[in-house]
Amino acid sequence: MTTEIYGEVLRACVACGAEKIGFWRQKDYLYTDSASRKAFRIYRCACCGTGFLNQPPHRQWLQAIYQYSGQALTQAITLDEVMGREAAFPNCIVDAKRMALQADQLNKSGNHRALDIGSGFGFYTRALRLLGYRTVSINPGQYENRVFQDLNGDEPLPIMFEQYQPEQAFGVVVMSQVLEHILEPDRTIAKVADLLESGGVLACAVPNYASFLVKLLGTKENACLWVPEHVNYFTEKGLKSLLERHGLRVVKTEQVTRIQYNALSRRLGLTGSLAKLADTLVKYAQIPFAALMDTLGLGIYLNVYAVKQ
Repeated sequence: MTTEIYGEVLRACVACGAEKIGFWRQKDYLYTDSASRKAFRIYRCACCGTGFLNQPPHRQWLQAIYQYSGQALTQAITLDEVMGREAAFPNCIVDAKRMALQADQLNKSGNHRALDIGSGFGFYTRALRLLGYRTVSINPGQYENRVFQDLNGDEPLPIMFEQYQPEQAFGVVVMSQVLEHILEPDRTIAKVADLLESGGVLACAVPNYASFLVKLLGTKENACLWVPEHVNYFTEKGLKSLLERHGLRVVKTEQVTRIQYNALSRRLGLTGSLAKLADTLVKYAQIPFAALMDTLGLGIYLNVYAVKQ
């Protein structure tokens, strides 16, 4: 692909802006069978602990990926397939309902318009509409947008957030698993802050760079360190710094650990009754384990809610 070129060298942290940054690890990743293997250097901030690719992929390279999917899809997928996945392992539907409800409860702006940035398969938009919000959804991924249309009856704007020109303010902005994809998160959050009504809420979910998985697996971890799609790796401290520098006061933070039920059986190559037994074990054994990890700040995902002053 001619778009596979690197961007500029970064001199400061993408979250807190500190210049105390240094090389952490290198990760090679093959995005698709047709792409060539590329090396990516991950840097880490000594002040807030946030990580990021340095040099990140060029904007054109990322857009070439996102025009199809932001979820590593390499072919089209149907709504039935997506709902089948959710039935086997409740994930997006659960998160969408929880985050939409929490954002609505914190929204004191009186504005019931919501913006869903990186709307994916459309579960967050649906959850917001069920709460009475008029929504605008943005997502460049063709594969996801087809599912979105089948789920919600309309289509999101098929553009990058940078291209969006709003006409009105919003009471709620949702960014679930989006900010880690953004080359200039500082500029993005500044734009989000401008879009929010005073008293409005940003509900933001990102992978946790301080998770037990990253500490245990290092660069073999992919939930957070998914390159080249994920260019930023936030800690709770770094994300809070980024938001508050733009007048968004963090009022609630949650950590979420959820492990796919078939993670163990798939890794061990189990089938039949042994696989079912392993899946059941993972399903129930992870409940106390997840609670402990989240309490210790080692959860897999961060959910942050910030109110515009």
